Amino acid sequence: MSGVLLVCKQNDVIKGLTEILRPMNFQLIDSATSAGEGRRRLQEIDYDLVIVNTPLGDEFGVDFAMDILEKYRVGVILIVKNELVEHVEEKLLNTAAFVVSKPLNHQLLVQNIRFVLQSREKIQRLQTQNTELKEKIDDMALIYRGKLCLMGYLNMSEDEAHRYIQKRAMDMRISPRKAAEQVIKTYDKKR
Repeated sequence: MSGVLLVCKQNDVIKGLTEILRPMNFQLIDSATSAGEGRRRLQEIDYDLVIVNTPLGDEFGVDFAMDILEKYRVGVILIVKNELVEHVEEKLLNTAAFVVSKPLNHQLLVQNIRFVLQSREKIQRLQTQNTELKEKIDDMALIYRGKLCLMGYLNMSEDEAHRYIQKRAMDMRISPRKAAEQVIKTYDKKR
């Protein structure tokens, strides 16, 4: 675990939350007393988790949570008065923010923190896999385009064009994508 940012206007609450977080082995437990200060800290440091104890001095905290969820890959927990939980949850319905009611239950807060961090890790893995899949699809499309060039200009069959690109990639010690790009550059000039 890396870092957590506590955004809260009361120093005594920051101290209490820090005591709850200390046994969880965060490398950094940082704090801010307003949403504005929290936004500045998020620009400077990559946190894994932001805990917002509402209301803040300069705003309530819901807009702050929505802003940081849009801009940063961070888990967010909002601590709100019990009577406001449903209202805040409704506002944050389509976000990954987690809402916890006051007064705080120490054990429940720890469970929610673990859940948010685990969810964040899973989402990051899925995003990485998604990026890798997009790259593979882009590679396949480019290779297919290279094969089409070879089929159109050199009257090769699809299998021959495929073997040509693969052989060229191996001979030149480049990726099939690079080989296909070179083929496309060569034959796109002849148009």
